[in-house]
Amino acid sequence: MIYLLSADFKNLNEPLSDWSELLDDDRREKAERYRFYKDKILCTFAYVLLRYALKKEYGIPEKPKLFYDRSGKPHIEGSDICFNFSHCDNALACVVDKDAVGIDVQNYTEILTQIKNRFLTEDEMKAFGETADGDAAIRALARVWTLKEAYGKYHGNGLIYDIDKKDFLNVSNSPEWQCYEGLKVYSEEMESFAVSVFSNSAMELYKVSIEEIRRVMQH
Repeated sequence: MIYLLSADFKNLNEPLSDWSELLDDDRREKAERYRFYKDKILCTFAYVLLRYALKKEYGIPEKPKLFYDRSGKPHIEGSDICFNFSHCDNALACVVDKDAVGIDVQNYTEILTQIKNRFLTEDEMKAFGETADGDAAIRALARVWTLKEAYGKYHGNGLIYDIDKKDFLNVSNSPEWQCYEGLKVYSEEMESFAVSVFSNSAMELYKVSIEEIRRVMQH
């Protein structure tokens, strides 16, 4: 299942001390190493959202021990549950499944228009990259970016592949699951960010609040 938490993480009024006890030692130390509050809270909530997903979906209350393979893909020590998470300024997402998964979220930022030639294929550039501008173009660029990130995460190589050669024009902006190279893909432009997921099968998307996470994790 996909778990999606939407919040203004730059200005979130959540004391880190209220959530610290939900982290294992490694995650707590990682969060503390960040300089800025936004990075600390995103690091904290990424782990907490994973714990929420594991408890809600699999009945697992323990703190997962995470490790990362050579490509940087995260895994749960001693478990065959697959997961992936992603975050941006105003969203945090986690997907868990028994098979490989990849997810990415991206807020709408003009920076994407400045670097579009680095990740768009020639056909994608012709479709909406060369002359398009404004909010609609930024939203489209953000969604394509999430597709390329999520695709790479599914395959375990992040963006370490020829992203400017991988074309996603046939994946439309839709709340419905689609097919791509034998995989299931979900890709949608939401109000303030885009999200894309690659998996072996379609799954539900659940929008969760901080209040619900607090309630579930405190019991």
